[in-house]
Amino acid sequence: MIEGRNEGEAGSGTVLVAAGDDRQLEELARLVETLGLEVLGELEQGRRDGVGYIGRGKRAELKEFVGRVGASLVVTDDELSASQARVLEEAAGVTVVDRTLLIIRIFEAHARDAASRLEVELAELSYRLPRVRGGYRALSRLGGGGVTTRGPGEQQLEYDRRVIRRRMGSIRERLVEEEAARRVRGARLKKEGPPRVALVGYTNAGKTTILNALSGEGRSTADRLFETLETTTRLVAGTGGNHPNGPAADVGLPSQTGRARPDFVLTDTVGFIRKLPTQLVHSFASTLEAARDADVMVLCADASSEKLEEEIRTVEDTLAESLASAGENGVSRDSSRDGASGARSREVVLCLNKIDLVSEEGRRELASSYPEAVLIGARRDASPLLDTINAALASNRVRVRLLIPHAEYGAVSGLYGKAEIHAREDTEEGLKLDVTLTKPQASRYAHYRTT
Repeated sequence: MIEGRNEGEAGSGTVLVAAGDDRQLEELARLVETLGLEVLGELEQGRRDGVGYIGRGKRAELKEFVGRVGASLVVTDDELSASQARVLEEAAGVTVVDRTLLIIRIFEAHARDAASRLEVELAELSYRLPRVRGGYRALSRLGGGGVTTRGPGEQQLEYDRRVIRRRMGSIRERLVEEEAARRVRGARLKKEGPPRVALVGYTNAGKTTILNALSGEGRSTADRLFETLETTTRLVAGTGGNHPNGPAADVGLPSQTGRARPDFVLTDTVGFIRKLPTQLVHSFASTLEAARDADVMVLCADASSEKLEEEIRTVEDTLAESLASAGENGVSRDSSRDGASGARSREVVLCLNKIDLVSEEGRRELASSYPEAVLIGARRDASPLLDTINAALASNRVRVRLLIPHAEYGAVSGLYGKAEIHAREDTEEGLKLDVTLTKPQASRYAHYRTT
């Protein structure tokens, strides 16, 4: 099937090509547009050809179509071997770029911190290495890269490969150092900090918008795939009380009838996608660590997506496989508490975002199909999700009564942002508190407990 401009509408842009059963042309178009390229038309075939990705007849059809619409680029929905790319380029008469290189270029364009840039460079070098021979034109067509891909003779080819391998080794060493530093920071937060919540989900599900809504952050929320490539962690302040550096009598304490909720750390992560290139798995290392270490995992999905269930399942399957390799439980909505013996359990919250883009009838259908989900439009009101997160955090906490003597009143400051304080009462013996704490925190306050 071919769809595109009418004959005579010349221009410069891209033709999309997909073959096989798992064709994702709509998503491929969004990926292309994310790089600022124009889609001029599409071509599909029900089977993949081992020689040129699509069959000889379709390749001839593609050449005619590319010439008619004036396209300068062909993008395929799957990764191509170097030989498939050459055959397709020769047939089409223009540069061919596959899905893997396209996503690598998007990651490259959006990478903001040093670690993300290193991970993307490693992914590109891994992609380049088996394609050095033959000078695959697409490697330079989308820009990027500093390693030559053309050389006169076998000696030059071997030199190119050595340069690539040497650079890959250097990047891996630096990423190992970065991972070690992340683990040290994570261990310190785990030991000393408030509970942790991770936002995971399909790309462009609105995770960063949720982070902004809950934390008051102002990170970019442009409607583009892979807008966020590095994990971002922010503190979501609880309610009740002043800053811990304020007067001790006011620290984290509500009025007689009030109630304080604790702080928690919220992490925004890289979005997942179907057919994730294996070269980019390293780019998700910090995302997987955030998910693994979270007390509560919020699985975010775009409620307005026509492929909602498929996108949710992609995230669940990818995370489950990665967490299982680390001896952790998966994230299935149906079995978030099941897993191997000794594996750590965590609360999983399904959040269907962008509900404001769904009709009233669609909302009723979603509520029926996903009764356990929180339905929000984060740009308007994320409070239902905040309430659900607090309830999920409370399920791993214990409620205790404490009596802190006046002489040890400084211990009260340790409750700031960490305890949910239900009630307080000043007595002659000291301050009586009715609080909910994490189990480790409760053990540290055990000597203040009363019946």
